[in-house]
Amino acid sequence: MANLSKFKKRLMLDEITFYSICEDTDRQKILDKAEMTFDDFRRLCLLTDYLELTALHKFIWDMHAYKFIDDIEAVYQKCKNKDEHIPDMLLETGRWLDNFWKNAPNDTVAYLLHEIFSSGLSQKKAESFDEFQDCD
Repeated sequence: MANLSKFKKRLMLDEITFYSICEDTDRQKILDKAEMTFDDFRRLCLLTDYLELTALHKFIWDMHAYKFIDDIEAVYQKCKNKDEHIPDMLLETGRWLDNFWKNAPNDTVAYLLHEIFSSGLSQKKAESFDEFQDCD
């Protein structure tokens, strides 16, 4: 275990971080010990993205994305076509962020998570999202 790859070490640190603040059911879903729905997948990807836990985010995608290929494509098409349900989906993601920080293990962590989520995605991620929106 002394010769961990850079990715494995980053993944372990991301897991320590996330598993120390998430609910046990989320950990079970990530590790494929409990059923993960598409909404769970989207929520966990959103959370790890906001927290910039890139290795854990990649791990979740590698472990679970294949189960939701059709669902992922449907969301992509909704975004591409500027579907009328997009505002509701954005409100849903806001609720996921609110629920996560409100269920933090203590007040300090809740405060810090709220600050992170309130500041939005990093500028680099926002620029990537804007580029995605401009694609046709």
